[in-house]
Amino acid sequence: MVESTAGLVLRGVTKRFPGVVALDGVDFQAHPGEVHALVGGNGAGKSTLMAVASGALAPDAGTVEISGSPMRQSSPIAAREQGLAIAFQHPALLPDLTVTENLLLSVPKRLRPSFGDAQDWAREKLLPMGMDIDPAAAAGRLTLAEKQAVEICGALACEPGVLILDEPTEPFMVAEIERLFEQIRKLAADGMAVVYISHRLPDVMALSDRLTVLRDGQIRGTFLASEVTEEEIVTRIAGREIDALFPPRPSSVGDVVMEVRDLRSDRLRGITTTLARNEVLGLAGVEGNGQREFIRALGGADPVTGGTVTVDGRAVELGSPRRTRRAGVVLMPQERHVEGVATVLSVKENLGVAATGRTAVAGVVRGSAENAIVAEEIRKLGIKVASPDSALDHLSGGNQQKVVLGRSLLSAPKVLLCDEPTQGIDVGVRSDIYHRLRSTADSGTPVVVLGSDNVELAGLCDRVLVFSRGEVVRELTGDQISEHAITEASLTAATSARSAEVAERARGTGLFGAFRRLLSSEQAPSAFLAVAIVLLAAVSATRSDRFLSEFNIASMLGLLAPVLFLAAGQLIVMLTGGIDLSVGPLSGTLVVIASFYVLDGYGAGWWALGFLLMILAATGVGLTNGMLVRFARVTPVVATLVTYTALQGLSLVMRDSPGGSISTSVTEALGARIGPIPYAVIVGAGVLVALEVMSRRSMTGLRLRGAGSSEQAARKRGIPVARVHLVVYLASALFTVVGALLLMAQIGVGDPTAGISYTMAGITAVVLGGASIFGGRGSFVGVLFGVILLQVIQNATVFLGLSQSWQYWMLGLMALAATAVYSQARTARA
Repeated sequence: MVESTAGLVLRGVTKRFPGVVALDGVDFQAHPGEVHALVGGNGAGKSTLMAVASGALAPDAGTVEISGSPMRQSSPIAAREQGLAIAFQHPALLPDLTVTENLLLSVPKRLRPSFGDAQDWAREKLLPMGMDIDPAAAAGRLTLAEKQAVEICGALACEPGVLILDEPTEPFMVAEIERLFEQIRKLAADGMAVVYISHRLPDVMALSDRLTVLRDGQIRGTFLASEVTEEEIVTRIAGREIDALFPPRPSSVGDVVMEVRDLRSDRLRGITTTLARNEVLGLAGVEGNGQREFIRALGGADPVTGGTVTVDGRAVELGSPRRTRRAGVVLMPQERHVEGVATVLSVKENLGVAATGRTAVAGVVRGSAENAIVAEEIRKLGIKVASPDSALDHLSGGNQQKVVLGRSLLSAPKVLLCDEPTQGIDVGVRSDIYHRLRSTADSGTPVVVLGSDNVELAGLCDRVLVFSRGEVVRELTGDQISEHAITEASLTAATSARSAEVAERARGTGLFGAFRRLLSSEQAPSAFLAVAIVLLAAVSATRSDRFLSEFNIASMLGLLAPVLFLAAGQLIVMLTGGIDLSVGPLSGTLVVIASFYVLDGYGAGWWALGFLLMILAATGVGLTNGMLVRFARVTPVVATLVTYTALQGLSLVMRDSPGGSISTSVTEALGARIGPIPYAVIVGAGVLVALEVMSRRSMTGLRLRGAGSSEQAARKRGIPVARVHLVVYLASALFTVVGALLLMAQIGVGDPTAGISYTMAGITAVVLGGASIFGGRGSFVGVLFGVILLQVIQNATVFLGLSQSWQYWMLGLMALAATAVYSQARTARA
């Protein structure tokens, strides 16, 4: 170990949250060449301390030094530039971005490759964890273990002088953990300062040179790992003696409750087993061999292709969590923040929703009954919370996990399925959960536990099934159950589900595979819309030669020109998870403004003033929308609806009826065309293609999409979310200026109602183009085809002799069909 005071140095760090002192004058040092473990219970302040060190949080007091230099400012980007990288416990990945794009956002500018070399660069950076992860895959489709691997590889790609690993091994199996430890030891030997945070004390004792105990926001001691015992550390972490970690097993089990016969799916090859009353059944195996698919299939979260499951002799309808819950089978999922709880709701709301069968009368929840049930569950589980009305995301990870368990227990299960029930929690909370699971089994509700910690399975379970390649290859019972036996059975049976992976790759090759990849890509909507446009145009052309005449094409393209720019601005906003309802009335207001200045007989100075006032008005509206959404915290729909109403009222105040003829020289210039194609359409299409390239192959585009994909992860990646939101509303308003100019050229007068319909036209085109209303995903090329389709539908209904209502019918049916195709393709791909 290299002795030095450089590396990471924190002095007197204090951090307060409302009603809580999370860190109280903490001093901490990690020297180059050492692995320094930071241990403590859930809520001790470990993650908060490392968030301060990494720039994600600004301390209320104290200083941070990285590699001998004070941190210049509290921001993740500044910390990375100074040589500190962190892999978070909950991977800070942007789910709608690819693995490659996430890695690009993880590293400092000086280490980023060109976009042309990014895929090969990402493939190389993924090598340290030894997992076969596709750099082009969307991060949201990865398993939790793969997400954690990408998170760690992103930190390593920063080539840091200080590396922080926060609970890095929780989703990993033995082989992945050993590979990671080998990397950590090598990095420390090369002079890196490694801060290792973990609740797995055997790993900490085996890996670290020094360890520091943090409890209640204060340092409780720093020790050489070779001079302290695991029991002493447990006592300092908990602040009390921990009696038996695992509860005693029963002498015998009861009658059979669940019977599984020949359960099959894409990853399961005919699983048959039973589950008895008073039994805790463990599921083990190397990650990817079917154990997770098995427990999720039993819980209705994953589809099955065959087999039967009965509970108390009654068949269970699989394939839906709601149906399996109705049968009494309740799944406690692995990813608590995704499937287990709603973090924006309170503790009481998260627990109470599972007990509505006992608290609701005629669909109305009785507050007193809910309060009593929730209070009792909080007491039984020992959930540390200031009030049941506290927001769940204010709780520590261990207490959140207790809420997930409590929510499952309040569902009154006949069978309880637990997928990694103690992942990422400290030894004290872990012991509490073990005892609660055993008491649940003892009360007559059998429990199934999937765990990556073989010590946990050996200490808790009455029987363990070891999976390999979608099959149960060994069953351990009684005295056969031990950590060594489970590990040996897992590793000798099979190293991984390679055969399934090979088969999956085979299905993904050739023309059919290429077609599946296209359907699940973000360009699928463009292809779908292009086909719809061609088919509709072909049918219309067979009914009338005039449909493809130069006059009709010029008319259609001229009418769609304004929508191209309004829809472009709308997508920019929607990529961040927002929406701008004000674009239609804003375009009408801008035309009304122009109708006072851009007139025949007025000089160029008046025209310039008119155009300037249009830009200034749009800028004001864009900034107002952005500030209402970002800083006043008004929801985007409400904020932009307010400006929608205000702008429409302003237009009518300025002109209560159409008037003010726009200069013909201006309208002719704006409507100029080459053949049947207006120059404005050519420019608009070029702008949309350029925006598409920007969104995929520039850091600005990645930050734009990242801000809407996951705000929390975006902040950790150093994306200035507030600034991005402000800029996108401003951009939408400025694109509306261009759309307003083209609208002005079409109508030729200041009409206060002219722009109203353009709001829905722009949103419809964006949604047809495949954009997600939740942000993070969308295609500017898709918008181009969406706008064209809107105009073709409107024009085709006339030539086909259909009533105006068919415009809406056709548009609605196409939108439904497209949504179904995209959804099914993405599901199949995932």
